[in-house]
Amino acid sequence: MTFANQTINEFLGNVAASAVTPSGGAVAAIGGASGAALCEMVCIHTIEKDGYTDAQTELTGIRDELGNHRNRLLELADEDSMAVDELQTAFETSNNGDRTDLIQEKSRQAAEVPLEIAETCLDILKHARVVTANGNRNALADAGTGAFLAHSAHQASIFTVQSNLALIEDTTIVTEIEERLTEVDGDAAKALKQVKMNVEETV
Repeated sequence: MTFANQTINEFLGNVAASAVTPSGGAVAAIGGASGAALCEMVCIHTIEKDGYTDAQTELTGIRDELGNHRNRLLELADEDSMAVDELQTAFETSNNGDRTDLIQEKSRQAAEVPLEIAETCLDILKHARVVTANGNRNALADAGTGAFLAHSAHQASIFTVQSNLALIEDTTIVTEIEERLTEVDGDAAKALKQVKMNVEETV
């Protein structure tokens, strides 16, 4: 069963258990998906409300993109758990000639999935800038909350990537991923700063 088909209580119960997964990456993805959903909601409350005609076309497109990000993050939650499980299996493999290569392959996968989670959360934050600038003033607190959730998920995902990088021996791969992390981290900080400014202007 995918995480998307579980109840919230079932998912959290599986997190708070002795099994290795779902773990940090999956939980971050679900948090990011929650942030996307809140920003979607504000788009809907803007599109359907009089007085926001100028923003309706743009926010309709953003609503659809946020929905795609939300669905992708739910998929990434499953992919992260699979990656962690496969890495665990690789470590438990008999110490033969293929074990080292298998661990390296699965370690890279365990880093790349949370990296995509972080990048997807960055996209949500970029959309949140527009939503908080042009969305329904009465619902901006929800968009702000969505942005904070997406940023927290973004930061948690970066932490997960960095933890898994320690397992990768190929310095070229490590450097490439670290450069991507630096870029998305800086962009996310800028996006969140703008969201805060947008929300504070309405207070």
